[in-house]
Amino acid sequence: MDFSSLFSCNTVTVAIVVVVLILLFSRSLQWPSNLPPGPTGYPVIGSILLFRNGNVQEIFRKLRAQYGDIFSLKLGVNLTVVISGEEALKEAFIKQAEDFSDRLENTITGQVLLNKGIVFSSGEHWKQTRTFSLSTLRNFGFGRKSLESRVQEEVAACLDIIEQQNGQPYDMKELTTMAISNVTCSITFGNRFDYTDVKFKRITSLFCECFKLIALGRHAQAFPYLKYLPGDMFNIKKLIQNTKDIRDFVFEQINEHRNTFDDENQRDFIDAFLSQQSKHGQEDAIFEDLNLAVSIINFFVAGTTTTATTIRWAILYLIHNKHIEDKLRQEIETVVGTSRLPSIADKPHMPYQEAFIAEVLRMGNTAPLSVPHGALKDIHFRGMVIPKGSVIMPNLDSVMTDPELFENPEKFDPERFLGKDGKLNGKEQNVMAFSLGRRICTGESVARMELFLFMTSFLQRFEFLPESPDKLPFTGGVLELARVPKDFKCRIVKLK
Repeated sequence: MDFSSLFSCNTVTVAIVVVVLILLFSRSLQWPSNLPPGPTGYPVIGSILLFRNGNVQEIFRKLRAQYGDIFSLKLGVNLTVVISGEEALKEAFIKQAEDFSDRLENTITGQVLLNKGIVFSSGEHWKQTRTFSLSTLRNFGFGRKSLESRVQEEVAACLDIIEQQNGQPYDMKELTTMAISNVTCSITFGNRFDYTDVKFKRITSLFCECFKLIALGRHAQAFPYLKYLPGDMFNIKKLIQNTKDIRDFVFEQINEHRNTFDDENQRDFIDAFLSQQSKHGQEDAIFEDLNLAVSIINFFVAGTTTTATTIRWAILYLIHNKHIEDKLRQEIETVVGTSRLPSIADKPHMPYQEAFIAEVLRMGNTAPLSVPHGALKDIHFRGMVIPKGSVIMPNLDSVMTDPELFENPEKFDPERFLGKDGKLNGKEQNVMAFSLGRRICTGESVARMELFLFMTSFLQRFEFLPESPDKLPFTGGVLELARVPKDFKCRIVKLK
């Protein structure tokens, strides 16, 4: 045994622990006395033990009942402030949007992505990047190919793969992830990939792995100095390497586009960005290649897993509610028929389908805590002070499960969104699946189009059945970075 190296390792560990203790103590002394209320916790670790075995959503529900709509938790070096309830959420993220719309600059994920792009940037950089992205997606129509036609192309490919299963038990997880990833590829790169393409499968798997690594390493945010310990305890090095591999792939696409760029014939998001880059110059912080690459990564991370997961939730609820599946299919047969695929023009005539998707978004609750915001300065809110450097969490779960907004919230019931006339009654607007305020999901319109076209096309062609009559899949969720259903198989039988 090399005792010198062991001693050296122990010395480094002790030194880091001492520094952490000093920083924790000095930082807590700077917090004001009128913090949002919350549990006292323990020295150094704060209230982190509350989460050792518990469901985060359930823990937050109990803390809200005890401390109110705004409460705080000391988690390592961070003060985390949780905001719950429709009224408090709108007051913070809409009425005081200027204070509550930033991200912290020292988050692990932000550092990995260099605080570029849309999701993890703040200030003027975020505003300009978001404005460009929204306007580009809104005016989508590159190469005479509309956004809808790109989604429908992927729907058709997906239907073929499902039909090949011949009604045998099948897990839709990988297929839905690749299908939604391919829509993003079509929007950003101008082309889709075959599902058997080795590079495409690798990049898709890297994105999925990054989601898991971020979830596994979330404690590194509470104790950021521990990432300097030997090894890779919090998966940070692995996350950095995966992100670098993804970034290299995106840069390959950018360079290929630059070599074939024609400003008069823009094909996709990259071409639209390069067009602006030619006007502003690469020295512009908004229109530099790195900001483009990270923005594209944001599209994949924010859009692919959440939308693919929502489709799996939809299938799960169909299996458990045969009468709802039959009613959805009846509406499709009446409005669309069987001779063509559904189109987005059919949507206004299919209120039950929209009500079903709204209920899937509510019950699936894929992003119950959204993406954490950050206080870049002291924020005064409801007579309390949220100190600079605090993590701010929008507790969207508190709205999705609010019995005052949704009667019997634990029951899956699309009818809650329909009036006596069979039309949407407006309650669907209370479903905060895409967050709220200035940080509302940039890709919401794309995600809603994907959900509508994929689910109506699936139901038009197939019936969803459990793996076996006595084996219904579990309807509970598992909160990783997103709330996902447990893996399940189902039989997807082609309709005659």
